[in-house]
Amino acid sequence: MSAKDIVSVLFQKWEDGDSSDFFTAVADDLIWTAIGHTPISGVSHSKAEYMQKTYLPLQSVFAGGTSCKVKRIVAEGDVVVVEWHGETPLAKGGVYTNDYCWVVRVKAGKLAEVTGYFDTAAVNALFT
Repeated sequence: MSAKDIVSVLFQKWEDGDSSDFFTAVADDLIWTAIGHTPISGVSHSKAEYMQKTYLPLQSVFAGGTSCKVKRIVAEGDVVVVEWHGETPLAKGGVYTNDYCWVVRVKAGKLAEVTGYFDTAAVNALFT
């Protein structure tokens, strides 16, 4: 299966309401970069560090899973670029929306590297 096929299947399942396979496909030695200047921005050098530094802080303000709608997937070799829109219910009420562009490198069938671009003002508003 190509890198594009792997990422496309993961995002299709996420669009269908099941994001569990996405995190199963993340390599333990993942490098995840969240761009910008937000409480979750920076580089994580493992899946565990990403979960602690980025995922758990987001889950503390969310009240459910993120719905995902893919706009476009482009790939070259082991690099896949996914442009997508997400909406997530907030614990304080309302819905958090953001548009993302993730650059994903696939290695040995796993997501080995992710660089996430997003609206940093929207993320900062989550933590104020």
